[in-house]
Amino acid sequence: MSTCKVVIVGAGFGGLRCARELAKTNGVDITIIDRNPYQLFAPLLYQVATGGLPEDDIAYPVRAAIPGARFIRGDVVRIDRPAKSLRLQDGSVHHYDELVLATGSVGTTFGVTGVAENALQMKSIQEARIIRHRLLQTYEEVEVGHLPKEALRVVVVGAGPTGVEVSGAVAELQRRMEDEFPDLAGNSRVTLVEAGPRVLPMFTDKSSARAQQNLEQLGVRVMVNAAVDRMYPTDVHLKSGEVLPAGTIIWAAGVAAPSEWADLGDTDRAHRLKVDEYCQLGDGIWVIGDTSHFAGSDGRPLPQIAPVAMQMGRHVAGQITAQRNGRALTPFVYKDKGQMATIGRRRAVVEMPNGMKLHGTAAWLTWLGLHVFYLAGGRNRVSVVADWMWNYIVWGVGPRRTVID
Repeated sequence: MSTCKVVIVGAGFGGLRCARELAKTNGVDITIIDRNPYQLFAPLLYQVATGGLPEDDIAYPVRAAIPGARFIRGDVVRIDRPAKSLRLQDGSVHHYDELVLATGSVGTTFGVTGVAENALQMKSIQEARIIRHRLLQTYEEVEVGHLPKEALRVVVVGAGPTGVEVSGAVAELQRRMEDEFPDLAGNSRVTLVEAGPRVLPMFTDKSSARAQQNLEQLGVRVMVNAAVDRMYPTDVHLKSGEVLPAGTIIWAAGVAAPSEWADLGDTDRAHRLKVDEYCQLGDGIWVIGDTSHFAGSDGRPLPQIAPVAMQMGRHVAGQITAQRNGRALTPFVYKDKGQMATIGRRRAVVEMPNGMKLHGTAAWLTWLGLHVFYLAGGRNRVSVVADWMWNYIVWGVGPRRTVID
């Protein structure tokens, strides 16, 4: 039996899970391609953006994650389906027998004027670093009079899990910063803006209400039914006519699949490629994770979250192995393991598929444990636990992390 060449584009949750499973199969040559040499643990990116964790804690080298697999750092610019090959930006061409697209998602502005130019998004370490610099450096600039005190105000747009988590983290950061800049106390504020009727719209009404209550206890102003009309460098304009001054604007209102793969097949409005029941496009191409539009049992596409990507990655690896051994393919079935979001220290909401709901400290500890479990690398786990112990248990006793890029 000849060797099967599998190329995986994207070293995120789905791509690496697929590679790990395929590595157990004999006769499979695995190549992983990504523009970054590390796996980014995106669920904790907001903690890097708010100074809670160093970026090294949420990035793990791809080469170390999948021993025996070949890793190529680069950007794919063209996929030739008939030739079963892809070309990288450096001009190199790579052939495959099976191609797995696991390219994740990118931020989307929904066409709102001024978002691309004036809002900060949080899809990469580089973007998180920019947000952290802005949040911390603004206090220095305001103190010496280079910026007005209104620059300490932060507006977060989008009240999904990312928006809720970053709003809570920024509010807690502002509390600590006021201890160091007492003359500026009372000038900082976080406003969370949501176009829909409630925060965390994918959660139940009870969990949504609890999350909003927790945010407000932290001092976050929560505005629902408040759609953004346009934005400028120092303010956000709502369709209601209200203007929100801000020195930092963070856009967490949604994501889409990379548009460059749209010509490979049918796509939805978020550029996700519509796949069959096996996660296939055909011609040896599989699509998983945020790039994939897979209809769930309710007919709606599965959410763009890590558990979906990991389950798809494991499933596709199994299908490639089945094909190789002459077995029939089996449809992908997503197993919902629940959802969770953290609002701040000892504040979180967790909903399990069996109907169980957790709030407060119990939910927060569950959130902590799960994220440590899924982190790649023992060193990363130990480092994250140490940082969280310092930030959450020894609250306010020692110095905060102050990294100014």
